[in-house]
Formats: sequence, C-alpha cells, structure tokens
Amino acid sequence: MQSAPPPPYTEKVSYESAPPPVQTAQPIFLGSPVVSIGTYPVQCICPHCRTQIVSQTAKKPGLLAWLLCGGMALLGFWLCCFIPFCIDSCKDTEHYCPNCHILLGVNKTI
Repeated sequence: MQSAPPPPYTEKVSYESAPPPVQTAQPIFLGSPVVSIGTYPVQCICPHCRTQIVSQTAKKPGLLAWLLCGGMALLGFWLCCFIPFCIDSCKDTEHYCPNCHILLGVNKTI
C-alpha cells in the first residue's frame, strides 16, 4: 500500500524581517577629546578618571621652534637662534588632567 502524498502547504510565510530591537548603551570614549583642544585650558570629562575637569596646560618646544632655530642657525643668526624656545606661540600645548595627571591631548603649532 502506498501512502498518500502530504497535503500542500497552505500557511502564508512572511519574508519581511522584523525591525531590529532598539538598544540603548552608554557612549564609548575612544580616546580623542570631544572638545577641540587649543592653547587655553578647556573644560571636559577626563577619559581616565571620568570626572569633569578643566585641563592644565604645559608648553613644550615643538617642531616649529626647532625649525625656526635651525633656519636661523643656517642663516648665520647664531646668537638669536634660541629665541623660538622662549616664545610660547612657537611651542606645543599639552593638556593634562589635574586629578590623575594623564595626557588628554596636544595642540601642535605645525
């Protein structure tokens, strides 16, 4: 005896996918500051200690100071070639957290 073939499939299948569930999560800090870093202290949230701070700034000689010094030395201004190391606008500005003393960012002159 042979069995009867199965009945045809009559239920409708919907191929539309449901919308993805809405997920809420905390924003992830990727290491770059949210605010733009300039030559003056900025108010921001430290990525290390997660407190709202006003950054402390420190001036360090950067590429511009060294290029000006080298250029002046090549042109023969031996006595004046170290002047760019005394001018704050020729230096880079480093921003630090006053609580944990981590480097937040650097504003480079070049």
